[in-house]
This record gives sequence, C-alpha cells and structure tokens, in this order.
Amino acid sequence: MSNYRAGDIIRMTREFVGMSREELSDEICSVQTLYRIESGKTRVKRELYARLMAKMERVPEKSYAICVGKNLELLEERKLFEQAMQNYDYEKADLYLGRMKEKADDNVITRQYLLKSEALMDHYCKRSDNQTTIEKLQEAVRLTLPDYEECLKKDFPFTEQEIMNLMSLANAYAHAGDVDEAVYIFERLLQCLQKDYIFGKYAEHMKLIILRNLSVAYIEKRQYHKAITLNEKCLNMAKENDEGKELHILLSDRACILKKQNECGQINRGELCMAEKYLKQAYLLACARRDNKMAGRLKEVYQHMFEKDLN
Repeated sequence: MSNYRAGDIIRMTREFVGMSREELSDEICSVQTLYRIESGKTRVKRELYARLMAKMERVPEKSYAICVGKNLELLEERKLFEQAMQNYDYEKADLYLGRMKEKADDNVITRQYLLKSEALMDHYCKRSDNQTTIEKLQEAVRLTLPDYEECLKKDFPFTEQEIMNLMSLANAYAHAGDVDEAVYIFERLLQCLQKDYIFGKYAEHMKLIILRNLSVAYIEKRQYHKAITLNEKCLNMAKENDEGKELHILLSDRACILKKQNECGQINRGELCMAEKYLKQAYLLACARRDNKMAGRLKEVYQHMFEKDLN
C-alpha cells in the first residue's frame, strides 16, 4: 500500500474542480489553515479531510481496495482471490469472488472493487465479450469518478484503486483493438503519478506496471523501438527496486519484441538469438522463484516462438 500526501490531493482536486482556497475553506476552516495543509506544513485530520473532499463532491477515502478494516474475513478472501488471479487459477478466483460478494458491505470502495473484479473474471472465463467488459469496467470507475474522462485530461490525484481500475480499463481497450485509447490512459496515469502525491515502494511498483503495460501496447502498435526503450527502463526499475517477480515477465516481453522485429525485417536472424537468451533467462528466474505455473507458461511461449523445446 502506498502513502499519500493529503495536502497534495486536496490541492490537486481543488484545482481540478476550479475552486479557490477561499471557496473551499468557507465554513470549514480558515484560508491560512487550508494553505498550510496544501503546502504540507500542517497535517490534516481525517474529519477535516472528509469535509473538504465532500465539498468538492469527491469520495473522501484514500485507501486501497476494500476499505473495511474491521471485516477481517473479507480482507482474507480478497487476499486469496488476488493470489488465485496471479496464479491464473480462475476457478478458485471465481470461488473467492463469490465469497467476497456474500460478506461485502455497501461501502462504495468495496462495491467498486467487486464490480471491477467481476468484470475481469467474466472476461477471463469467457463469459463476456470485449465491449461488455469495457462497459462494466467503466461502470466501476464511475462509482468514484463519474467524470473520469475529464480527470484524465488534467493532473488529477487518483487513488491506488482508481489507478488499478483505469489500468484494467486501458487493457480492456487494448484487447478490443483500441490500442490508441489504451496508450492514452496509460500515459495520462503516468503523468499524474509524476506529481508524487503518492509515494513509497508500492507507488514505484505502480509506475513500473503502467510502463510495462505501455510497452506492451506499443508492441501492438508495432512501434518496437518505443517498446524496447520502455522495456529497458522497466528492467532497470525492477532491478533497482528488487522487483524480482516482474523481471521474468519483462524479459519475456523483450523476447517478444525481438521476435516481432525479426518478423518485419528490423533485425536479422543472428540478433534473434538474443530473444532466445532473454526467454531462457525468464524461465530460469521463474524456476528460481519456484513459480512453477509461470515457468510452464514460459516453456510454452518458447516452444511457440521457436518451434522447439526449451532445454
């Protein structure tokens, strides 16, 4: 979970809705107090934060995912659900999602999380087409961002969950063939995160994931040089931040880019050997992490790419 700079969130939200400090602080606090909060000189209390956000018609919750800390059973089901999703075990994930629905309260953040998860599960289990998935994800995003299209046009302080929801929406657009819209969303999310209103290790992880998805989108657009540049940046970030789990995915991406370049004549067959090398490295890393499912998937990818077994 990331840390938030509440003052930056208040300031960025105020600027987005077009309110002055005088208008926002009226009947809530002094203009000077608001200035000190926005500049980070004074910590804002939870009640005051909620009142300021409510006046700007924004959900006053900054937390990630299901914000029901007292419901430990629901939080445990969420953990199991996300682990199953990471392992591509959609049957188990579907089971845990059903349990979460049974235990969930009416908190808007909880409802948003469940709606997004349901949209993704229906997509992965082939229960819905691309357009239906996009519409469901848009519905989830709009629970806290009814004007999310306008938010994307400016430097808006999205929460972690809102960022993850918008990333899912961008990927849905890419799967439906609208890669330009996916690239636009990823680039705008990166621009917003550059404002550093979210900080900490998980914030850096989100930047890495967005960059990786952007690189994959450029592969779909056949802009391979851009894809490689971003992939290299991601690899460096993963190494610096000890993101071992992402390294084998990024190495696999690099192999895919090189294979695509070879197919369109941008690199020769000799350079294609590097693709084999990257994919083997990805496989060995997955084995070292005892991620047997990922290792198995990488063996399949290798066989499909090079029409031979990975030794």
